[in-house]
Amino acid sequence: MSNPLFENAKVLVCVGSGGVGKTTVAASLAVMAAEEGKRVLVLTIDPAKRLAQTLGIEGTKDITKVPGQNFKGELYASVIDHKKTFDDFVSRAAQKSEAAKKIFQNSLYKQLSTNLSGSQEFTALEKLYACYESGDFDLIILDTPPTKHAIDFLSAPQKLAALFSEGVAKWFRDPEGKKSGFFGHLLQTGTRQVLKVLETLTGSQFIRELGDFFVNIEQWQGKLLQRTVEVQRMMVAPTTKFVLVTSFDQAKLKEAEYFSREIKKGGYHLDTVILNRIFPYWLDLRTGSEKNGPDQQLVDLYKQMKSFYNQRDALYQHFESRMQKEARILRIPDLVKDISDLSGLEELSQLIKERELKK
Repeated sequence: MSNPLFENAKVLVCVGSGGVGKTTVAASLAVMAAEEGKRVLVLTIDPAKRLAQTLGIEGTKDITKVPGQNFKGELYASVIDHKKTFDDFVSRAAQKSEAAKKIFQNSLYKQLSTNLSGSQEFTALEKLYACYESGDFDLIILDTPPTKHAIDFLSAPQKLAALFSEGVAKWFRDPEGKKSGFFGHLLQTGTRQVLKVLETLTGSQFIRELGDFFVNIEQWQGKLLQRTVEVQRMMVAPTTKFVLVTSFDQAKLKEAEYFSREIKKGGYHLDTVILNRIFPYWLDLRTGSEKNGPDQQLVDLYKQMKSFYNQRDALYQHFESRMQKEARILRIPDLVKDISDLSGLEELSQLIKERELKK
């Protein structure tokens, strides 16, 4: 039986704050979809070394078929290379012109394409859209970048496009050699001292490259805006579903509630909220009081742990009562061992399936 999460879905976007097991959950959902017979690609940002080894993508930036699989479908994985993805976009947008070659050599561009706020989010979505556009996969699962505020992921590409908009760029270039650009404006208003201070602080080379940078982006800045619009359409399409992963404590649950509201407000489709690692796999909260016995210390420890997780369970129930109208809620226990191979991902995917069947 097909998982309802995958029905009519072409893209799954896994979101959530750091440290909740989002990357592992994304990989497990990909395994589950491949088991159902789909050709699946999981795109990840910065997987733990062990997970990278599990997926067979350690040290590679290309799309790789996960080794050791025996699924009805096929599972592929890739770590997003931000610099290469940004370069590929610029190269296509500028139609491999001389301007593209010049901008790749520009030290300012090298910094912006990797370190500028919003660039990682843009490249993650650009890679996602390129794979989506190719039609090579039945389902693509994106493990989103870790951000201080997860909602920043959704707005970053638009902010990046605005930075390179014509209104901003025209201030910094003077293609006809007239003093009508940013630098000409500085000179005309008698503010040579401002330029001198900038040169002192950053070096004249930086000032020169700043002007060159905005001259050379003229060919692709419109394509950047167009691409941002296309990506946004994909993200709000009914075939793109969001999976919100959360865990641990009350603060993370409140953050998840806030993020769920922002997802809905943005017109995105929140399908499932996964409460991950909420109690040890072996701990049964439903059992009655334990009888005293020879191993009294172990019994007492078990009671204490059960009391602790019962208190947490009250938080989860309160969270679920407020969230149940927004999306399906799945609780996933913490496995006894770390996930270090494909069978571990299969075990986690099986747990998710079991929780789905109980809904």
